[in-house]
Amino acid sequence: MSRNRMLFVLSVIAVLVEVLVWSQPLFGQSESPQIAQARAACASDIQRFCAGVPSGGGKIVACLKQHKDQVSDGCKQAVLAAMGQSGAAAVPAISSPPAPVSSAPVTPAAAPVEHPNASSAPVRPTAAQQPNAGSGSSAHYVLMKQVKIIDQGLGQGKPAYDLMIPKDWQFKGAVNVNEAPGGCFGDWFSVFGDATSPDNSVEFQMAPQFTWQYMDDPAGQRQMQTQNQADAKFGMKPCPVRAPIKAEEFLRKDMVPKCTKACKNTTVVSVEAFPELEEMARHQIGLPPGGGPSDTRIDAARARIAFEDDKGQPEEGWMAAAIVVHTMPGNGHGAAYDWHAVNVLFFRTPKGQLDANDKLFKMIASTIRPELEWQKWSNGVIASLYQEKQKQLAIQSQMIAQFRAHVADVINEVTANSMAGANQAAFGQDQIIRGVQTFRDPSTGSQYELSNLYDHAWLNGQNEYVMSDDANFNPNGNLNGNWTQLDTVRPQP
Repeated sequence: MSRNRMLFVLSVIAVLVEVLVWSQPLFGQSESPQIAQARAACASDIQRFCAGVPSGGGKIVACLKQHKDQVSDGCKQAVLAAMGQSGAAAVPAISSPPAPVSSAPVTPAAAPVEHPNASSAPVRPTAAQQPNAGSGSSAHYVLMKQVKIIDQGLGQGKPAYDLMIPKDWQFKGAVNVNEAPGGCFGDWFSVFGDATSPDNSVEFQMAPQFTWQYMDDPAGQRQMQTQNQADAKFGMKPCPVRAPIKAEEFLRKDMVPKCTKACKNTTVVSVEAFPELEEMARHQIGLPPGGGPSDTRIDAARARIAFEDDKGQPEEGWMAAAIVVHTMPGNGHGAAYDWHAVNVLFFRTPKGQLDANDKLFKMIASTIRPELEWQKWSNGVIASLYQEKQKQLAIQSQMIAQFRAHVADVINEVTANSMAGANQAAFGQDQIIRGVQTFRDPSTGSQYELSNLYDHAWLNGQNEYVMSDDANFNPNGNLNGNWTQLDTVRPQP
């Protein structure tokens, strides 16, 4: 390659990689094999030089320009092939809006992950009206709605969690009490949510968390097992005794085997770290970005799987989870551990469509929020259960009693940290890793955390949002309703 040609490639490589690697197709769209190859060839360069830098607003472009001399030859060659020219370059046009979708009612698929007695009437929204085909608009946008999981039991109608899903999707959710397989009080409330596309081909699922406890001291382990056996005589489920494991091992050993008949012949294709989910778990329990007390450890991973549905059709998906381990130092006899699998997620598509929908998966995942009022109340209930159990055990086993008291203290501390964090601006590295940014409604001053995959957002006052990566797109006149554009709130220096 001549020097002039190399300089030319370097000058456009940042823009091309921004388009090819980060502007992934929206749900229902496809891409050419050349672009798919370019995305794969350049992904390592993005990860190497621009890890943690959010897309949109020229951020990736600016980052890659700083490293243009270091971009790999494989990425350069793949980009040239995708351009389809031997000399001159042309940036691919942003794809047209997705085709209109049907709003016909559907029956949600059988949940691929076992869950207890989830029941709620599905939302049946109308189809989103797409931009006028004659307007010449080439906007990339997604039309989302906010849905809530309501605690209809002990919570007496309190909203427990909320998240955002595509407007035309179905949703059901539930909060069940004491329905978890294990008897740890940490699982007293089981939260479940399930969202499906109109044709039922794509599904996003939140599964309940799992809790275990463990002691390094063999004598402590025996006391835990003895206590479980005693509780069983009174019809109480045991709190599983199990040494903490990493998120990857949890996915392989626990999640994959829990697939129901909807996941036949499951194969784990790959497992990778999931930093966005790790930071989301950290944020939910009030820990600072990327760090925290030495007695709390968090890691997250996601497993790519291939399987067949109950009709024998090939599908693929992501299973994801974060592992949170709270450690109580021992007195010369090792430590005790209260540990949890949280943010347990499942996402499935027909075979060949998972990569094209990865952006959608991460976008939905980034919007999952526990409602602070419900979180404070439910954590208080769980802490009270541990404290009451600690009083009962004080006479029988001082070691386990101290551990249960410590668990209750940690829960109360998590509640305090979460409430305090909610009153502070969540800017900087924390938001970048979680994949969100803050928007402000100029008419009311209200602030919203939305995906940072799109830099432009609007709302219509009905829990519906439009997000776009095109600065020239305006939903007013293109979509039904009156849309207010939100301002992007930038971090303060």
